[in-house]
Amino acid sequence: MTSENQGYALAITNNRTHQVSENIYLKPMALLIPQQAMAAVNALLAVLTPESRNDDGVVMTVTNKNNGVSVDKDFTHLSQLNDPTVGADSVKDLINIVRGYESEEDANVCGW
Repeated sequence: MTSENQGYALAITNNRTHQVSENIYLKPMALLIPQQAMAAVNALLAVLTPESRNDDGVVMTVTNKNNGVSVDKDFTHLSQLNDPTVGADSVKDLINIVRGYESEEDANVCGW
């Protein structure tokens, strides 16, 4: 039985307005490249309404859509994600944590 790759979701949620900006990546390994990760973070931030772009606290979430494993990281200020090192490293760290929950039996999950 072959299961369809549902990808990984990368989301940013504003803690005050509760607005969520989310994209799904079928090949999330590309997000391990810092430039790709920052482009993804910037794309999510661009979708937020002006009210949600205030320097409120936000949560970044990575979810494996195939098995539902999800992990998040809190940021006290949205501006922290504008730092390329912080944004890219956070995406990489969250993806690696989610991948760590996957069992070795799962073959070809999201292209890995």
